[in-house]
Amino acid sequence: MDYLLLTSVTNPGAVPFSPSKTLLVLGSTGKLGRLLRACLATSPELLAGWHVVWGGRRADTGVDWVYSKKPPPKADAVLALWGVVPGTGDLADNIMLAHRAVGIAKESGAARVLHCSSSAVYGPTREATEASALVPVNAYGVAKIEMEQSLFSDVSGQSLEPKSAVLRLANVVGADSLFRAIQSGQPVTLDAFDIGRSPIRSYATPTVIWHAVASLLSVNAMPDIVNVAASNPVAMHELLEAAQCPFVWRPAPETAVAEVSMSIARLRRLTGQTLVVRPQDMISEWRRLTEAQA
Repeated sequence: MDYLLLTSVTNPGAVPFSPSKTLLVLGSTGKLGRLLRACLATSPELLAGWHVVWGGRRADTGVDWVYSKKPPPKADAVLALWGVVPGTGDLADNIMLAHRAVGIAKESGAARVLHCSSSAVYGPTREATEASALVPVNAYGVAKIEMEQSLFSDVSGQSLEPKSAVLRLANVVGADSLFRAIQSGQPVTLDAFDIGRSPIRSYATPTVIWHAVASLLSVNAMPDIVNVAASNPVAMHELLEAAQCPFVWRPAPETAVAEVSMSIARLRRLTGQTLVVRPQDMISEWRRLTEAQA
């Protein structure tokens, strides 16, 4: 692999020494990466005690390290945001990217690497736990299951280093198709499963994701898998109402999925927080971070 070390600091010599640990983030120029960068820039206390090195495929504002001919910077942990989503490439490459993240973690000296998976692994479900059956309804969900399994496939009984943990992310506020529809300025068409009942989904805000990351970086023994979402699943029409976005109903087709929600009991134990986020607050955070990126 090729590496190039850049810096977003104008005068590195003027930066005082800090005993903080270093988190290397891979994929920081994608949609999720940009949201997380904006979130941490406005709320640095979410990752107190950590210095973040933002990695990307190309030089960009705020990117510190581009994958080029030099080795990665030293790091204590790696967060891999990168991945292939439908329509952007071969979904099977998610396995390769996960193992590349582990390889970069080894090169950087990191003891932990956090990978992003998806609630799509569960398929239609209500309050799925990390131990629930995996019944995905699309190729993306299947690809994420295969990625997860490849990380934990060593049957030698030896401890795998660096230690990997998988974050099964819910729909991310500001990054899914509903928010693209809101930004279009046109009325959104919602599936109606009963009178006034729209699809229900677990949603994760960037703030909730950083709470999950911070807890996994600090806990003594990381779990293999953690569901990451706000505590309260949200009906899509509630988000649209909070955003004051017009919408129209249509009868839900047979292929429509009424609910995909996750239990976050494990995440609440790790963070010690309730993680309840009202639809109005989800919209407020999205708008604040969108403005911060402008």
